[in-house]
Amino acid sequence: MLRPRVIANFALTADGKVSTRKGTPTGFTSAEDKRRLLEIRSRGDALLVGASTVKADHMAMRLLVPDLQRQRLARGQTAEPRPVIASNRGLIDPEGKPFFNPPAPPLVFTTERMPESTRAKLSRRADLWIFETKTVPLQTLLAILRKDYGFRILICEGGPTLFRALLEIDAIDELHLTWAPCIFGGAKAPTLTGQPGDFLPESRQARLLKMESIGGECFLHYRLLKRRRELAE
Repeated sequence: MLRPRVIANFALTADGKVSTRKGTPTGFTSAEDKRRLLEIRSRGDALLVGASTVKADHMAMRLLVPDLQRQRLARGQTAEPRPVIASNRGLIDPEGKPFFNPPAPPLVFTTERMPESTRAKLSRRADLWIFETKTVPLQTLLAILRKDYGFRILICEGGPTLFRALLEIDAIDELHLTWAPCIFGGAKAPTLTGQPGDFLPESRQARLLKMESIGGECFLHYRLLKRRRELAE
């Protein structure tokens, strides 16, 4: 399947939490990490985020940084990556920040579970893709982004449920992590792959490409390796 290269980016506490148990924004990383997030975001043709993360983090999914916009334009990209939102239940606020004066209409991938009233409003504000399934088929989503929109690089900023689902179909190519010097605790606070629970169907291995420590934070860049069974074929 031809698909974009998928690059994920997350920040973690020292005990491996990406958020509080209620999924509220925490602001536990530095200004350097927030700049790094925007630099990574600027690489993508599109920015993929789950609807719950958009809501919890009050995301606008923008790249309003002049120097990064100039670099994108020099590479032949648009000034900002195209917003892409995935939602199994379709519980998306049509008045939310991603739909307020976006650089281009956001792409929304959802299912037949989306309420009709939401469909009617979003159809005027976004490219709306509705699947007759209970969950969004991510392999199809990725194929559409590549074939129909020509996206070659896709940045994923979560949340954990979406990241885990992409891992399960072997669709994560690179992973950026910021380890922050703070501890949340909490059995119900989500980790990188969501609430503590079942193992992945198969463990994934990664190769460290770069490690940098600034002001107590550790910035890590990994390349995800192919599954072992694929290497044996």
